Amino acid sequence: MNVATSTIIQSTAERLWPLLTSSQMTASGRFCLGVPRPVACELPSAVGEVGAERRCISDRGTVIQTITHWNPPTRLKFRMRSTDHQWGRCVESIEEDFHIEEIPKGVRITRVTRIKAKGFLSRVKEALFCIGLKRVHFYVFKNWRNQPATASF
Repeated sequence: MNVATSTIIQSTAERLWPLLTSSQMTASGRFCLGVPRPVACELPSAVGEVGAERRCISDRGTVIQTITHWNPPTRLKFRMRSTDHQWGRCVESIEEDFHIEEIPKGVRITRVTRIKAKGFLSRVKEALFCIGLKRVHFYVFKNWRNQPATASF
């Protein structure tokens, strides 16, 4: 199942790009029903490239990801390699795709999350995950709107 979210941020692709791999989430936000609140994302090796590790840290655990597409400052894709989240045992795979495009008002960033649940009632689980993921997308975009960034790729 796919969850797609787009927003416009008054910035440039070059200034926004670093936030995809190094940012802190400090804005206020409400999360309920066990949906994890993102805290930070990072590249542990500080090197961005296909095959590199990216970490998404939340208040409930960490998702370790592998970068599968690296095209600064317009495209980043990665897939979940492992997680210590409670929901991890219900998920077969998660893939993320960020696309940034320059527009007259700034940049349009689109995030698409593809999630595949496993086990009994997998489609119901996917639908529930999608509700939580949409909240996460909006929260991350809210944080990026409020963070200054400098190009470093």
